[in-house]
Amino acid sequence: MAHWQHQHNPVPGEFHIVDGYEMHIDCRGEGSPAVVLEAAASAPWSLWGEVQPELSRTTRVCSYDRAGHGWSEPRNGNRDAETIVRELHSLLDQARVNRPFIIAGHSAGGVYVREYAREFPAEVAGVVMIDSSSPQQFDELPGARAAYEEDKRDAKRELWEDRLRVWSGWERLIGRCSVSAKDYPGWAGQYDAMACRPGYVDTDESELNYFEDSCHEAGRLTTFDNMPLLVISRDPDLRRADMSERLIAQQPVWNREQAALKSVSSRSWRVVARNSGHMVPLDRPDVIIREMNLLIGYLRGGPPPPFGNTTTD
Repeated sequence: MAHWQHQHNPVPGEFHIVDGYEMHIDCRGEGSPAVVLEAAASAPWSLWGEVQPELSRTTRVCSYDRAGHGWSEPRNGNRDAETIVRELHSLLDQARVNRPFIIAGHSAGGVYVREYAREFPAEVAGVVMIDSSSPQQFDELPGARAAYEEDKRDAKRELWEDRLRVWSGWERLIGRCSVSAKDYPGWAGQYDAMACRPGYVDTDESELNYFEDSCHEAGRLTTFDNMPLLVISRDPDLRRADMSERLIAQQPVWNREQAALKSVSSRSWRVVARNSGHMVPLDRPDVIIREMNLLIGYLRGGPPPPFGNTTTD
């Protein structure tokens, strides 16, 4: 069934072999500097479905799937930030992405962006952190470490149960692999083709066991110096019915960490996306598109963004 759906919903972009495994990247638009988008934990390239098409009207924009995510093959071994960044570097070489570029990361993707800038600083013209994880979050967020250890235990316990449901076809039969065409206009069929493939079950969680290591690695970069930095954050005052007590308790600390990210560069500005939760690319793609266009324009010789400011929109 997945093979049939894949044939009838061709994957946008290209596939390249990185260290013996196939990786997927989708580049659209023309212009410089290019933009490279790094998705959140467990998220495929399609997370950027509301952002990439609009931003590619301005310049070349590339989204991709990390190993075991979306359409990139799973692989064994360490899935820490250093490994992920070197795989991305090779993939961008093969996709002929010109340097320097703007690199943008959402959530856990912000940790990988930080590590990329540490390892390849000459390749980065600007950085965008979108409600990014912080290297300090395990020590600062209330309940974060306990929740992380619980998530790792649950992932191990549920692994074979998940595999059985997917391998048997049960997940697809009851529609848990499907999404609404209304919620995902233009790529609902592609999502169905991508989801619930037996070879990929649970591989989108392969980075979970290494995420604290990734935070330590990325935390070695303590400053971007004067590299332009845009920080976009969730609304700290937003309260939704499905928010847990732990998440509510974490909100003010997360907000302080977001403010601290701005201090990592002498040329930075921050925008708080009103009425947005953590999933800013879905809740407020308009904020991301507008502010990133300011950054692109500046790097092309246009007027500077409001460096030093924090605003709410």
